[in-house]
Amino acid sequence: MRQRLGNRNSAPFWIAGVVLLGCLSAAGAQVLAVSSEEGHVIVMPGGSSTMAGTMVNGVNVSVGVEGNFRIYRAVFRGETHVAHVALEGPARHMAFDPAQARFREVLPSLLVELVDYSRLNDVVEAIGGLSGKSYEQLGFAIVRLPETANPGEAAQALRGHAAVTAVQVQLDTPLNVPL
Repeated sequence: MRQRLGNRNSAPFWIAGVVLLGCLSAAGAQVLAVSSEEGHVIVMPGGSSTMAGTMVNGVNVSVGVEGNFRIYRAVFRGETHVAHVALEGPARHMAFDPAQARFREVLPSLLVELVDYSRLNDVVEAIGGLSGKSYEQLGFAIVRLPETANPGEAAQALRGHAAVTAVQVQLDTPLNVPL
């Protein structure tokens, strides 16, 4: 049994639908509000795109470059939250998690619920995934994506797929270091 974490009453982030709340496009950059196991998150654009402040579900988000770092900013409830990601090295995708009021790394995989798990390969191919692993008895499958793929965009692409009933991005679990 999967445990869903987060506060289901944290409106407006639990608006109807599990898959996708919406996307905004600014200067070629997409900000995607998608579902994760811990609630809705705002997936930031990756690659070389930059973006001026854009309001998404009550969060003002922006992306810029300073020196050798991509800078992600989110202003939420009057506080500014910042994440720095090195431009060099492996591709990383970041999401702002309003429930925890911080940025989290998005893993290159999706948790997918299917009507028929024998169609998992069709789903993997539809988004250019690397592989899929079915956990049918648990009610989901994991689709592994290329490192360069944006998991938010892949989740959006599966939104209308006939075999998919729900899709969620997966977030990296932060280390909890005792003080």
